[in-house]
Amino acid sequence: MGSDALSMAECQNEMQKLFKEYGVTPFTPLKGIFIQGPIFVSFFLAISTMVEKMESFKFVGAYWFTDLSTPDSLYIFPVMTVLTFLLTVE
Repeated sequence: MGSDALSMAECQNEMQKLFKEYGVTPFTPLKGIFIQGPIFVSFFLAISTMVEKMESFKFVGAYWFTDLSTPDSLYIFPVMTVLTFLLTVE
C-alpha cells in the first residue's frame, strides 16, 4: 500500500514538472469556454429580448434571416460557434 502512495506522489511531481516546463495547466483548454461562453450567452439574451422591444426585428432580417424572432433553421450560428471554438483551442 505504501508503494502505491509513493508512486502516486512521484507521478504527481512528474506531472507538475511537465506543466511548468511547457507552461500549461490542466485548465488551459477551458480558457476558450470561459471567454467565449459569456459572450455568446449575452448575444443570445440581447437579441432575444430585442425582438420584444424592436418591432423591426420581426419584419427585417439579414442575409438568410427574414424574421429574427424565429430560430435558425439552417443551424449556421451553432456551426460558426463550434468552428470558432475549435480555432481558439487549436
